[in-house]
Amino acid sequence: MNMEELGFPELSGFKLKRDMAYNVYKAAVRYRTEKKDHDLNNRVLKTIILHFSQSQRQLAALNRKLLASQQELETDLKAAAGIQESLLPQSAPNVEGLNFAWKFIPCQSIGGDIFNVFRLDEDHMGLYILDVSGHGVPSALVTVSVSQRLNAQSGMLVKKKQDDPPRYSLTSPSEVLQALDEEYPMERFDKYFTAVYLIINFKTGHLTYSNAAHPAPILLHPDGPPTLLTEGGTIVGMGGIIPFEEETIRLRPGNKLILYTDGMTESRNLLGEFYGDQRLQDTLDAHKHLPIDELLTRTHEDMMNFGENEPLGDDVTMLGVEFV
Repeated sequence: MNMEELGFPELSGFKLKRDMAYNVYKAAVRYRTEKKDHDLNNRVLKTIILHFSQSQRQLAALNRKLLASQQELETDLKAAAGIQESLLPQSAPNVEGLNFAWKFIPCQSIGGDIFNVFRLDEDHMGLYILDVSGHGVPSALVTVSVSQRLNAQSGMLVKKKQDDPPRYSLTSPSEVLQALDEEYPMERFDKYFTAVYLIINFKTGHLTYSNAAHPAPILLHPDGPPTLLTEGGTIVGMGGIIPFEEETIRLRPGNKLILYTDGMTESRNLLGEFYGDQRLQDTLDAHKHLPIDELLTRTHEDMMNFGENEPLGDDVTMLGVEFV
């Protein structure tokens, strides 16, 4: 009895043999194909592993170069910061009738703020504060250059030669700013800066200043509200288009003068509110009885507390003078 007689015609001898042979053939083809695919996959995998290993080595070498470049850049920035710091006053001048103090907090290792206090002659002190636009190396280079031009020993910008004794005359604050305005046009450096330059006759108490669009210095009085020193002109960098004006005032015992950069008033709290001009004036006026160094410390602490000690977004500089 065959499969057909048992009722399974689909499993008849010929058909069964044919199907079995076909299945064996398919299995053989699949085996050869899978073996080829397996060999191909092995070769592809080996190639991928080889390239990955080479890429890893190249990436490691690149990382080492980047790390070396970063370390070199950090070394250069530290050196530049050291140069910039060396241009700041190292200690408060010992001048009869005047006390000086300052706070300088750059938001980066180098910044765009700079200031100085220096003796011009036996009767006069020169002071300046300036804030170059931007941050980092480009701004710092401008501050270094300007500070060199304002150096009483190395240049003749703050003094002018003359034939008669004492062989020099002091350059007025407005003339100093005018000269800087012509020497540092924006199209040359792609930078501008605000500045205040002033001369104090510490024997008479007379102060002459000019303000190049800088935050107005705040003059504190022992028995009255603060006044602002606003006389001057526009930013430095306009190329001498607008002349600068100047003003002379008389300091009296108990007066304190505070010069600062806008990083102080533009410091924000977590709500995005500015510390602001009015809050700064109110804080200074509330603590004006303190010695000048303590006054600056208290004001800086108030600003930091206002901002909940968040990192500063700009350089902060304060320079204080007390007339005693």
